[in-house]
Amino acid sequence: MSRIMKVVCGCFSICNVESMDWDSVNNDVPMFGFEGETHEGKVVNVYDGDTVKIVMKMFGNFYRFNCRIEGVDTPELRTRNKKEKAMGIKVRDELRKKILDKMVQVKCGEFDKYGRLLVDIIIDNTSITKWLIENNYAFSYDGGTKKSWAEYLENNN
Repeated sequence: MSRIMKVVCGCFSICNVESMDWDSVNNDVPMFGFEGETHEGKVVNVYDGDTVKIVMKMFGNFYRFNCRIEGVDTPELRTRNKKEKAMGIKVRDELRKKILDKMVQVKCGEFDKYGRLLVDIIIDNTSITKWLIENNYAFSYDGGTKKSWAEYLENNN
């Protein structure tokens, strides 16, 4: 039995892997995930206003997760629009001041289509999702059509 399987079996008290009945395994087996769980973590990288890397202790070891802050859309860093890029840099830098290298609570959601863990980050009893929106650093975003940051910045600055 591999080390990882021993760890997973031990953590979840599932069973002896050798005794699992592979004939009964099908597409109804639950997907692995952390949805609905809250974990302590340390933010180790802030790429932009809604993408971060967080280290969390899982199964007795530290693991780094690529995370997307759920429920928001922030200005892009990789854009030709100079106003949007400048705002994207500002948002990233403000978020870095707020959470980089700090211990946070991580409310976990699903993994997105790019493999990032969708999260809400809580620091000092403040939701980062809410903080980004309240400070006009982000639009609320539910996965539908995104608002245009370029258009918003052109009309509001």
